[in-house]
Amino acid sequence: MKLRNIILIGAAAMLGLASCSDDYLNTPPRDQMSPDGFYSTPSQCNQGILGVYADLRYISDYEYLMMSEVRSDNMWVEPRPDGERSYSEIGTFRANASEVTFEQTWNAWYKLIYDANMALQKIEKCDFANEAIKNQFLGEAHFLRGWAYFELARLYGNVPLILEPMSSKEANNVKQTDARTVITGTAIPDLEFALDNLPEKGKMVDGLGTAVTGRTDKSAAQGMLARVYMQLAGFPFNDTEAESKAKTYLEQLLAKKSQYWAPTIDAWRSQWLPSNANKYSVFAIQYRTGGSGNPAIFDMSPELPPSFTSIRIFGNHIYPNKALMYQFERTQSNGSKDLRGENYSYIHGYDKESASFPTYSQQFEDVTVDGVTTSQQVNAIVYKYMASKRKCKEFGVDGTIENSMVDYYDWPVNYPVIRIEDMMLLYAEILCDEGDIAGAMNQVNEIRSRAGVDLRPTSGISKDEATKYIRLERQLELFGEGVRWFDEVRYGTWQQDIINKFNSYSNPDGTDVSSVADGRYLYPIPSNQMSIVPGLYSQNKGY
Repeated sequence: MKLRNIILIGAAAMLGLASCSDDYLNTPPRDQMSPDGFYSTPSQCNQGILGVYADLRYISDYEYLMMSEVRSDNMWVEPRPDGERSYSEIGTFRANASEVTFEQTWNAWYKLIYDANMALQKIEKCDFANEAIKNQFLGEAHFLRGWAYFELARLYGNVPLILEPMSSKEANNVKQTDARTVITGTAIPDLEFALDNLPEKGKMVDGLGTAVTGRTDKSAAQGMLARVYMQLAGFPFNDTEAESKAKTYLEQLLAKKSQYWAPTIDAWRSQWLPSNANKYSVFAIQYRTGGSGNPAIFDMSPELPPSFTSIRIFGNHIYPNKALMYQFERTQSNGSKDLRGENYSYIHGYDKESASFPTYSQQFEDVTVDGVTTSQQVNAIVYKYMASKRKCKEFGVDGTIENSMVDYYDWPVNYPVIRIEDMMLLYAEILCDEGDIAGAMNQVNEIRSRAGVDLRPTSGISKDEATKYIRLERQLELFGEGVRWFDEVRYGTWQQDIINKFNSYSNPDGTDVSSVADGRYLYPIPSNQMSIVPGLYSQNKGY
């Protein structure tokens, strides 16, 4: 009876969703269920799969914000905030193996792997009247496990490979497997299994055969495989055959581009608001209020006054890099600025609202980009995901979402993992490498046209110039989406990019270019993991 009540509570909580029709971040407390007694019916299997998705909640914050955006040259952090702050330690390269965010990310992905392994074992033994539903569930579990191992390999390098449910004692004695083998031997086969067994967009179902959205489908598998192969094509793997494999998956996905393309700049601007969730993302981490919201939004922003939000935000000092601000703020030939920038990707500040919220004090410094020196704001506020009262009003979205938020982490705003623009620009990289400069720039210009910025030439430019345009467009279009750091690593530019950023800010106290040491394209194996069985793991270079 207790098990039935838990399932019913979970099912009831899945009604009235704010971000998606199948909210996988609000699931029954599986620690109260015996795996042996669960997974007995297709509906229970569906609940089990949702539980695996639920493990994703903090990935937007731990990995994509802190370990990608903050680490990269997209962001500038206050080097000496009021106390030790993870974002400052990570963004200045001072963080070592004891940094809590590194262990939180490690634990989150291995928790997901454990749950995916359990789901795969149990679902395989469950009887389904409809084998297609069973195959879909297995495909979802394989996708999530394969994605997890891909992330672990590109974050930490050599990691333990666990492919079946194990006790903690057993798991703690598994040695590391080299990163390339983790990716080629597990991540890719898992994603290929998912591709073969997942239906197309709009055809995903739950255990009763009812249509659901917001979960991994065939397009998500194509996009993730393309991303994996593009990572293999670059540093440190330098796989010469990987780009051609990525191209196959990109062409399959881009054939469906119209399903994921935001046709206007207003559609682009509004896609991160709750009511537009899942409208254009190929795949996104799903969030809703009630204790299952997006925690990254709290950590992205400094304090905001009541006209923006009544939710208290304590105020992290994480800002768009002033060199990137120049690219957003530069005046185009039509007299406008990039339509993705001010009031959407960031805001400059706010006017006085009370004694507690005086006028935001903007700070400016010179920055030189491509030989041009301008003065740019160094403390603009990241705003891309903020479902503020102002933004909701502008787009006619219900602005009462805050009434159902249980705390400041509870924002019902999805975090995009794969967007079609990401795939278009990866395809442009491949076309450029193949010598099709015009084709590559056409991909870039379709995105730039919507953003209201000057188009790139399609002829008369070198491959190096075209590559520069593509990489900059990825930085602008995907700002805040957890992509930039991994791009810089695969480009092999991560070290010089960060040194250039530090130098452009005149290396203030708390930064040191010597901290950007060889090997630090990887994160350290967390110190607690290193100490469980001394000598079992080898630490990464530079730590």
